[in-house]
Amino acid sequence: MAPQPEPPPETGAGITEPAASATGWAGILGPISAPENWQVEPCDNEVLLCVEANGELIGSVERFSHSISDVNLQGGAPVTAESQRQFLQAWVADHYAAIEGDRKVADPALTFTGDSPEDINVGSLPGLRYGYTVAHPNGALFDRGIGYVATDGDQVYVFATGVISGDPSGSFSDEAALEAFEPHLATIIQGLRL
Repeated sequence: MAPQPEPPPETGAGITEPAASATGWAGILGPISAPENWQVEPCDNEVLLCVEANGELIGSVERFSHSISDVNLQGGAPVTAESQRQFLQAWVADHYAAIEGDRKVADPALTFTGDSPEDINVGSLPGLRYGYTVAHPNGALFDRGIGYVATDGDQVYVFATGVISGDPSGSFSDEAALEAFEPHLATIIQGLRL
């Protein structure tokens, strides 16, 4: 990975304010929260947010956005706050089914457990936080995902990360790093300029 720019100066306890950019993460980031001696900044690949500890990359958060018309869910475009919430709940259920089906193809003995989605603001948009764990029969972690999804009625915004046990190319290098960053990620998501 190419060297990343120096993190912006701190503006408060564990919170920094990045410079704005017209595209990518830099265009939507608000205040950044991170554990002590960690840095969070947009990666060279604009769909990724890089998370580093003492200058070493330990994880990333991916962002997606696409037209709501590209999502194949029943009910049409959500126009009210309640229909948007129903749409997001259906999106999470569909996502869970896809992940579970994909992992069962990899190993039919794997167990999928999805968290109940929780209401959370994604920037100024009402959204949901979701998460899941996939485990081997002996309880050992296969993978864990954490995500946030929101819609403004025209676009669907998804922010996702996780850890795949034994895979250094997973979003986070290990579960302990993901757990340390998780509360900070919630703060970042709530502060997005959406």
